[in-house]
Amino acid sequence: MNILEVTKLCKQFGGIMALHRVTFQVARGEIFAIIGPNGAGKTTLFNLVSGALPASSGEMRYKTELLNGLLPHQIAARGLVRTFQTVQVFGNMTVLENVMVGRHTKTRYGMLDAALRLPAARAEEKRLRADALARLELVGLAPRANESAAALSFGQQRVLEAARALALDPDLIMLDEPGAGLTRAEVEDLDRLIQRLQKQGITVVLVEHNMELVMGIADRVMVLEYGQKIAEGTPLQVQHNERVIAAYLGADTFPIG
Repeated sequence: MNILEVTKLCKQFGGIMALHRVTFQVARGEIFAIIGPNGAGKTTLFNLVSGALPASSGEMRYKTELLNGLLPHQIAARGLVRTFQTVQVFGNMTVLENVMVGRHTKTRYGMLDAALRLPAARAEEKRLRADALARLELVGLAPRANESAAALSFGQQRVLEAARALALDPDLIMLDEPGAGLTRAEVEDLDRLIQRLQKQGITVVLVEHNMELVMGIADRVMVLEYGQKIAEGTPLQVQHNERVIAAYLGADTFPIG
């Protein structure tokens, strides 16, 4: 059963066609990777699906519901969340508070209730903390919960972003370049985290340049070039696709290792 269906999706910026009639489906519970050279349209695709940009044409459906025209917070509330290429954590807040911020969109009480310290608001705050700590346990950052987010390494801040997205209880999480700038050890931790998410029933869609990570973890891979889909299949099928090889290197080998 598909959780995400994208049909003939196009995005045009002036005279530039950033995406042209891209069609794909993501099955519930799978790890689906999107790869391609720089400028292929990968992040543009994420921006369209997450509501950050409007599509020029085509359809996007999440759990059969049409996403076209929905705002980012409306899409996130439906269980489809994303992270970004650029790390966006609140350095003046603790690690735990960063995750709690992500969860506040699901609270029943407003700022006035919290300011007055009403019993219901205090109970809600306690639940928020417990839930945020559980997310940090999942990603391995619980021991750093009370530290400043600014004290985390770059790789740990990326993981913190994922924890904050998970606070929204998503069924599908889109990770935009989660391995960028990570050490080999941090990439291995990321690999294990993505596998844990899958085991919990969360569908993962990732854009990633680290081919070793992608080919080792993805169930299926889609390849974009100049805004068009040029291949889709298992990692092994994609590695041996002549058009994909040419798109990356113009040679007869695929960039792994």
